[in-house]
Amino acid sequence: MALPKPNPDPKTLAESLGAEGSPCPIPFTHDRLREAHHWWHEMAHWYHEPEPFRYRLGAFLVAARSVTYMLQKEGSKFDDFGWYDEWVTQAKSDRFLRWLNNTRTDFIHRQALEPKSYLKMRCIDNPRERHFTDDEDEEGSDIYNVNPFACTHYYIGVGWRTDHAHEFTRHWEMDGLASEVLEACATIHDRLDEIVNEAHKRLGADVQTYKKSPAGHSLPCMDDTTDFRVICTTVKDGKEVWEYEPPGLHEH
Repeated sequence: MALPKPNPDPKTLAESLGAEGSPCPIPFTHDRLREAHHWWHEMAHWYHEPEPFRYRLGAFLVAARSVTYMLQKEGSKFDDFGWYDEWVTQAKSDRFLRWLNNTRTDFIHRQALEPKSYLKMRCIDNPRERHFTDDEDEEGSDIYNVNPFACTHYYIGVGWRTDHAHEFTRHWEMDGLASEVLEACATIHDRLDEIVNEAHKRLGADVQTYKKSPAGHSLPCMDDTTDFRVICTTVKDGKEVWEYEPPGLHEH
């Protein structure tokens, strides 16, 4: 099925969010969901920069929590809004939506991330020298737990001289979540996408589906977070560099 054509000359938010000749019936709700999607990608982009990542996580939570608030504000568009109350009841049993509702946006500080977050550095390309002495915290001869609250750039050819490349695996997790943050936020977006799609359908508006598989997220760009969480370096002309580094990092 062909994708609907966007409005070529939108004059309103509703027209910019709808297809040509069919403005979005709940533009403020729809727009807030798109904002949450934007901040998710900002989190992914800055995943290896602790401070910018935290700030964007806070922005994601603000946008995500206000999706249903906007839907309630636009509730007068529906002849019967009782279906939303049923969704709220079901949402209380969803651990991701409970976490979203219970997490204070001003609580996204370092202490909330400290207990379970980590950054692992694995030496590759047959290193000749070890980075630390035997009494350092390490899991093996070439894998080290390093400070997750230092940006990854600190360990890329800055903290010490190196003759080899590295793989860095970063994992952010918050108290009460029991899941990696980026993946959890993708799941939260899924839940919100479902309710927003349901709202559109109840108002007679067609919604385009982008999910590639039943196991995938609502948007394919969220399906695999590995590329954001795991990065590799290489040694070029005697200098260690981040392969495929996203633009603009470490300029804050």
